[in-house]
Amino acid sequence: MAACYAAAVDDTTSRWRADVVPVALLFALALAVRLLPAPAATAGGLRLLSPDCYGHLRRAASVARNFPRVPVVDPYLNHPDGGVWIWPPAFDLAVGGMARARYGTAVTRDEVARVAAFLPPLLGALQLLPFFLLARRVFGRRRALYSAAAYALLPAAAIWSGYGHADQHVAEVFGLLLFLSAAARAVSLEGTARAKAALLSGAALALLVLTWQGAVLWAALGFLWGALFLGPAAALLAGAATLLVAAGTWATLGAAPVPFSYVSFGWFQPLFLAAVALPVVLAAVLRARGAARRAAALVLALGLLAAVAPNAGRIAGAVRRGGAYLAVRDTSTRPAGGDEFEGGGYLAYAPDAVRVIAESHPLFDGPPGPALARAVSELSAGLLVLPPAVVLWLAPLGRWHGPVARRRLAGRLLVVLFAATCLVLTLVQRRNVYYLALFTALALGQLLGAAFVHASRRLRRRRPGVSARLAAGSLAFVLLVLLGPLPGLGALERFRAYASAPGPDLLDLLGRLRTLDPPGADPAALPPPAPGAIPGVMAPWSMGHFVTALAERPAAADPFLYGFRRQARLFSSVDDAEALAILRASRVRYLITTDLRPVLARYAEAAGRPPAPPDATFAVRVHESADERPVPFLFRVLDSRTAARSPDGRIVPRFRVFRVDGSP
Repeated sequence: MAACYAAAVDDTTSRWRADVVPVALLFALALAVRLLPAPAATAGGLRLLSPDCYGHLRRAASVARNFPRVPVVDPYLNHPDGGVWIWPPAFDLAVGGMARARYGTAVTRDEVARVAAFLPPLLGALQLLPFFLLARRVFGRRRALYSAAAYALLPAAAIWSGYGHADQHVAEVFGLLLFLSAAARAVSLEGTARAKAALLSGAALALLVLTWQGAVLWAALGFLWGALFLGPAAALLAGAATLLVAAGTWATLGAAPVPFSYVSFGWFQPLFLAAVALPVVLAAVLRARGAARRAAALVLALGLLAAVAPNAGRIAGAVRRGGAYLAVRDTSTRPAGGDEFEGGGYLAYAPDAVRVIAESHPLFDGPPGPALARAVSELSAGLLVLPPAVVLWLAPLGRWHGPVARRRLAGRLLVVLFAATCLVLTLVQRRNVYYLALFTALALGQLLGAAFVHASRRLRRRRPGVSARLAAGSLAFVLLVLLGPLPGLGALERFRAYASAPGPDLLDLLGRLRTLDPPGADPAALPPPAPGAIPGVMAPWSMGHFVTALAERPAAADPFLYGFRRQARLFSSVDDAEALAILRASRVRYLITTDLRPVLARYAEAAGRPPAPPDATFAVRVHESADERPVPFLFRVLDSRTAARSPDGRIVPRFRVFRVDGSP
């Protein structure tokens, strides 16, 4: 017996080492790839990658100072009325909490920024763990290793989890992988073990929704799959996710008035989950064995019904708007009366606003050839392999018999359901590439696994033994390099060079504005100032989060699209009196300008007017003027240290700051 026990321990240790060692190496590789931008990001001072990163920085800095309070209604947004943060709390809570734990209660914004810059590559590398566990359970160990190697190197996966990309998307993918891995494990178990795994799956879905409000779609898909394959345990998955999201929503919002909308985090998310969970739990009432379990499911169903019934109309309206946004790209749905706002935030994004956001465009937007090359450069040839791979994953559908095989097939169907949905969503909106990267890596693993098997069979006939397996493994590695990162070397090089990040000059300019005219209020202090109490800044909407985070002043327009039409009317105007009226109504002390020629036609469309010749517009006349007073009510106070050549050949600073006469 001792000998048998020793043999079993040796076998377990061997299998543990067989998995842990390669996965640890892949983790190190993934972390190294995701840290490639660090030298460029920190040269001359740390820069985060995008406007949204600076929105997260401002919010996380407040969390770090006031942990665990997460800002919801903020006077620095949508100046002078104030606005609602559309993001759930989880990512900013993680960044702010880690910064406070590392630096203490007096943590500075720059210290929070260092944590925010490093967390994405860490989470991106950690994604390899649930990714490998999912792939091993569904496709086997060899294909799991190939898929994990592809995912470690895949440009799309690295780009969205690289150093300095302090946005919540990397945490979204991590949460999705935790759910998929836990759900695939749950379906392979029975009894109490399945119930516990279903609860963990629900907790992972809750984390995902508390990271990104739009993840209610993934939760609905997870509930559907669970109802089909988990039996009564599906009620535990749906119930745990719904209750945890409700608890997180209450802890974050309290009594704050917020929109009831798909595009903004609020009470829509837990109530929508409750509505979707209700039929799942009712089915469990009928399928549960034992009076106690049936009674518990009935109590949960009655609780969900009590929450859903009074809000059925509101839920249906928000689903209609969100469905139009996702499915047909129609964002023009309005509530009665035509107002886009409720509770200080957006109910639905306006179509003229969404059209200017590149990430909202279809994956193959533009000429077919360049669009396909761009997509493959980020997603590798796995994008082309994915559709046939999905079919191959379903191939055993009619051949697998017995409970064990059926449970493994249920895990495959989980992957197929999410892969197919994500492929459709990415074709509609390219920002979903960070989700699709998971499934393109699995598709590459499928191809590499097939190549390994084919090569092994041929080589075994000639050179049996280990050398044949090594040769086949070498072939698979070569294919990985050819099909994986090689087509994306250009994307990886731009990623390493931090090419899409804001230049140091913009950050320097906003720092100089803060020094020139200190706002006189700590943006993290509680209670916050009343909306409109601090004179704000009007800048192009994409610069709004830079203004609030770095100049520490309220922004009259920002990347949440608050004030989008207001700034569109201002910059596309040909009437100085109209421009002055907009600036004064916005209660701004400063105006920031840049070259807006490429977007002025879109701004005119948003303003409801025909496009004017660019040289006649307020934006061009003010920004390109050599006068300190380009119009009587503006006085230039700052120029950026870098410049560009205007169409007439003059050298014009890239950014300019003007003080508005008569401003508060």
